[in-house]
Amino acid sequence: MKRRRLDVIFKLRLLIWALLLALWGVLVYQYLGEDEPETAPMHSVVNPYREIQPQPAPLAEERERLAAPEQIPPQARAETITQTPAPPPSSLSEIRVPEEFQGPAAEQPKPPAPAPPEEVLAPVQEAVPAPSGFVKRETRHFTVYGEDDPPSQEFLDLLENLHGNLMLDLAPFSPWSNDTRVSVFLFQRQETYRRVTGRPAWSGAASSFADKRVYIYEGPDLPGMLAHELCHIYYDNFFPKDRSDPLWLSEGMATMIQVERGLSTPNWLRQNLQLVERGGGLSLPELMAVTNTVGMPDAKVYLWYAESYSLVRFLLRSQHRSNFYKFSQFLSEGRTVTESLYRAYGMPYNRLKALEYAWRHQIGPRHFPQPSLARTTP
Repeated sequence: MKRRRLDVIFKLRLLIWALLLALWGVLVYQYLGEDEPETAPMHSVVNPYREIQPQPAPLAEERERLAAPEQIPPQARAETITQTPAPPPSSLSEIRVPEEFQGPAAEQPKPPAPAPPEEVLAPVQEAVPAPSGFVKRETRHFTVYGEDDPPSQEFLDLLENLHGNLMLDLAPFSPWSNDTRVSVFLFQRQETYRRVTGRPAWSGAASSFADKRVYIYEGPDLPGMLAHELCHIYYDNFFPKDRSDPLWLSEGMATMIQVERGLSTPNWLRQNLQLVERGGGLSLPELMAVTNTVGMPDAKVYLWYAESYSLVRFLLRSQHRSNFYKFSQFLSEGRTVTESLYRAYGMPYNRLKALEYAWRHQIGPRHFPQPSLARTTP
């Protein structure tokens, strides 16, 4: 009788150990997952405008009106909704600029959602003449309109190299990019850029991801700003018209792409990352509750962007890219952040508090990409 009891106890112990090993295996699989194919190496990003001197500061009265320092992050996403993308017009004065660009960003309302997937998958439009005063050139993925002169080959190479780098992270979100070209309007003069887009003096680039257009003027910060705006076009179009991606996710992703794929770091990022590393910043519910940064103090805007960058980088780099894709897909289906997080990443991410604990536990100076952060813009 005693021996039989010992056998039962032994079998129970074996069963408990088997269950523990199975649970451990599930947790390990969640973090390691299946092997993913190796990705192509990054292309070299050469800035052909490094020697261009910055544009002169705006007049004193305009600077006082804008009350915005140089390189302040964009105050709101510039988006439009159109049923059919219109071809470029025949003259500069007729360039159709989204209504959201008609004035300083501080006056913009909360932007609508991006265009529906049906528009994203539309075939390439037939070639159209360049606007008056602009010279048109095409590459594999872009239609470029250069002000006064044709875009240089260095700029075209920069565009294609950036595209290749961005696709390392964004290819699953933009399968249309091989069939639909993005239009890029390259301005030589800031005053022309401002007159056409209506953007304030601190703005160096703007995008309308519903129309798949980028407006940018030549300057030393061009590669980073171009990568940032292209990310909005490639990633934000993944979400349907009535379910745009959360602002923290959109801007955090664009800032990460600007830093790690465009190899250009805004001069405000490092200092604010250090604040986040020391436990500063908003709680995740507060961070995710921000839907518009208009009216926020500049210091808080900087910190919000840095924290969004840090969180998105954690979500994208802590596990496989497939987990982040699933997270974005669940969000695009209308699920909450918490549900999407749990469905994509599994345990222990069943609450935002668990995500915040894991994220803040991991972040620190040794966890951030120091080589790319060292490439600060002048």
